[in-house]
Amino acid sequence: MKLAGVLLAVAMLLGANPEAPEVIRDRMEDSVILSFAGDCTLGAQKGAKSKGNFNWYADNEEPDYFLKNVYDIFSTDDFTIVNCEGVLTDRPLEYYDKGSDGAFYFKGKADNAKIFTAGSVEIASVINNHTRDYGPAGKSDTIAALEAEGVRALDANKPVYVEKDGIRISFLACGIWYTGQEKDIYKSLDEMNENSDIQVIYSHGGTEGVYEVDAWRKSVYHSLINRGVDIIVNSHPHRLQPVEHYKNGLIVYSLGDFCFGGNSYPVNKKTAIYRVKITRTDDGFEFEDEIIPCWLHSSNTSANNFQPTPVDPVEFAETYEKMVAYMRGERKTID
Repeated sequence: MKLAGVLLAVAMLLGANPEAPEVIRDRMEDSVILSFAGDCTLGAQKGAKSKGNFNWYADNEEPDYFLKNVYDIFSTDDFTIVNCEGVLTDRPLEYYDKGSDGAFYFKGKADNAKIFTAGSVEIASVINNHTRDYGPAGKSDTIAALEAEGVRALDANKPVYVEKDGIRISFLACGIWYTGQEKDIYKSLDEMNENSDIQVIYSHGGTEGVYEVDAWRKSVYHSLINRGVDIIVNSHPHRLQPVEHYKNGLIVYSLGDFCFGGNSYPVNKKTAIYRVKITRTDDGFEFEDEIIPCWLHSSNTSANNFQPTPVDPVEFAETYEKMVAYMRGERKTID
């Protein structure tokens, strides 16, 4: 059950108590909770099904296997948003040759979209450098697979609108690969500003494999906040990068990998969920954010079992605290 039902039940109880302050009821009712996670690749290189890789697990486990360790987080928000990085199709499509022997072409079966539904994911971006690994047909099949399972697909220049407790939120996916590219979404942003209370961008771009934020991306994201965007979340670097509170907006420069079938033996095991509670106030909207450190998988070995898992704040207290401090910009390094 999503938090909306819990809040409604609590609000009803408060309504039955004549001593309950009206302001408390209003604040509990007029709020939305969003959870963001990073790159989710629900497939493997060129659709391979070797023992122990993602597609092998998908054939041998139920869809709820993959996100079961974060289900309690995703199922108690109002909307969970991730990046779907790869192609979901049952057709024997040819991959698009990228001209490099080391290039990656991620593919999984269409039914793998059930992993998102079983894990309580409602929205998935399809704007990244792998959704077209198998050409336009691969991308269209991926969108069809997601939408068949009730997952809203974020495509370029196509805002998605949701509403809860009278708070209307718009989402847009985009690629941010160079300075000036943000101008491509200005028209969509104008539409979003006109038709929603809160504007969210899920972008894809930046330098891979680094923990430092590209200076040019800071400038681009600041300009987007200045134009009215409230929350920006980015993926692609495959590493965690800090959160910034800029003016009245929130920016996550990279959430890294999450349920990531692209690597069966990942060197970096740290990831996170970014959670934001948006509350209506007399002066507008108030944001309360939370960083939930996670492991990329729950295996005790280096092998990826594709089950992202929250870091235990007691058992791994030092790691937990370092990850949060790094994401908050209080540490230079994550280790």
